[in-house]
Amino acid sequence: MGNVKVISKDNRSDDVFRAQRVNGKYFYYLNKLILQAEKKSGPFLSPSQFPHIAIKVKTAHAPGHQVSADLLDALLSFLSGRGFRSDQIMIVDRDEKTLIRGGFYSTGEKIGFYGKYRTFSSSSDTYYDPEWFHDSPMPPTIHDRSRFFLEYPNDRIKRLEEERKSYLPAILFLKDVFWINLSVATDHVNLGIDGAASNMTTGAISNHQRFLKKTTLAPAAVTEILAIPEFWEKRVYSILDMSQYQFANGGQFDAEFLDSDPSLLLSENPISLDYTALSIFKNIRKKNGFIERDESTLLLFKYAKELGLGAMNKIRVFDVY
Repeated sequence: MGNVKVISKDNRSDDVFRAQRVNGKYFYYLNKLILQAEKKSGPFLSPSQFPHIAIKVKTAHAPGHQVSADLLDALLSFLSGRGFRSDQIMIVDRDEKTLIRGGFYSTGEKIGFYGKYRTFSSSSDTYYDPEWFHDSPMPPTIHDRSRFFLEYPNDRIKRLEEERKSYLPAILFLKDVFWINLSVATDHVNLGIDGAASNMTTGAISNHQRFLKKTTLAPAAVTEILAIPEFWEKRVYSILDMSQYQFANGGQFDAEFLDSDPSLLLSENPISLDYTALSIFKNIRKKNGFIERDESTLLLFKYAKELGLGAMNKIRVFDVY
């Protein structure tokens, strides 16, 4: 599905719910955030509405900077309390190696489990689907091009065809699966922020590195993938943990630029979370002498508005105490 229509405006909320001074009390504050969101017209989390939940965790820079196991455990406890069975929930990230480093993927006798919950990566046959991909003429990186050559050494036409494709994480949205997005935030020169929106897109697709080094292509890829209707309509909540974030030298883990803000953000819209988190980035970057990331000029938010993913200047932030 290379050429898909972008979404029209839906009725879902762009509001952000923020808990401050969380200080590790994830279950308490996550419970309050979800209840507040549901009260304000957010989707009610129950198995009758969402038969299967895929939790997309962010472990790309594990173990240095990743989604906290305590946050994931809090979400799993909440879902269990709402009546979800363990076989109705899966934990997902693209790279098996980072899932292992992050502590979310067992390698012993019960391979591919986090406690009693199944864990999936792109090494699973069900992660991608050959019918669902983002098509782009942008050539792959040298590393990925070598991989395509090794895979199709005698079929140039097929190789060139595959080089255009970035397969979508079908496991997150096909059939009766809905997604919850657990992310952390990192500075990114071309996106402005590598956070909730990128976790579901460039942090989940195949052949993704080709987009990240380009000022226009990185935000275009993120927003165009989010705007695929079949993908976008399967969102439940996105959650951004700001207890540890990286405010400079993004694209890789760099402990020198880690900082902390004891807040937890939740929204139905991952773009809204990134927009809200940028205010934290701006202050610490200015304090440390870095160029500010101005949300009014970032293409990520411009493209998001054009594609119907929300107008960021209309976001409301509700503090939950």
